[in-house]
Amino acid sequence: MTELDDERLAELVRGAHRDTHLAVPLARIIGARPRPRPLTVLALAVAVLVGVVLLGVGFLLVAAPPSYDEPAVPLPSASAPGKPPRPSSSATTAQGRCADYAAGELATAGLTTLPPLRFEVEPLPGRLRLLMYADDRGSAACWLGGEQHVVEVGGSNLTTAMRPAHPPGRLSNASSAWGLDPPAAFTFGRVPAGVTRVEVHFPGGVTREAQVDGEWYLLAATGQQAHEFSEITKIVAIGPGGRAELPVEHG
Repeated sequence: MTELDDERLAELVRGAHRDTHLAVPLARIIGARPRPRPLTVLALAVAVLVGVVLLGVGFLLVAAPPSYDEPAVPLPSASAPGKPPRPSSSATTAQGRCADYAAGELATAGLTTLPPLRFEVEPLPGRLRLLMYADDRGSAACWLGGEQHVVEVGGSNLTTAMRPAHPPGRLSNASSAWGLDPPAAFTFGRVPAGVTRVEVHFPGGVTREAQVDGEWYLLAATGQQAHEFSEITKIVAIGPGGRAELPVEHG
């Protein structure tokens, strides 16, 4: 319905009075109609507006579902670069397992196959086996435990020569630890042709003899003796041509 102002309402009343010929004077009718005061109307309008706002706010508070602070969901991050997952093996022989396990390490080193096998020993019979592979390119150690394995290609983590080479006709060395339980370590390298004995020297004058097979030697140990491999002082090769010594430095 359209709202009527005072003048329009008065005009309608006058028209109705003429049409109906009321006996009551028109001035009396108009005078009887109370006129709203401006301040009263303004106060009433403000009160109505406040009431509407409060009613709306209350409705929103009641009708709106409760909100809870959701924990921030981390954005998926890119996988950190690294080596591929360690390969598994269904091989039934130690050499077959080492070949399978070494696949990832060989690929990282730019190789496709293991060097020739030089030694296969059991530092702990039935519990821990070590296979040593080597040629002119370098060496690879394959540790096989009951449920664990480690393949290290071209490494030597107990000496300052971290990636040693094994050129023919020279005395060389690589020494590494198993790093798992039980403790174990080896020292390995090449000797000049004709060498028949290789001594591994430790601090305090302690000397242990390594295995020699052709141009290669190996000494492996477990327990407390394995811990001492990080203190090897030198390798001595003895043959018909005399003695050759190689000092071993540790970082």
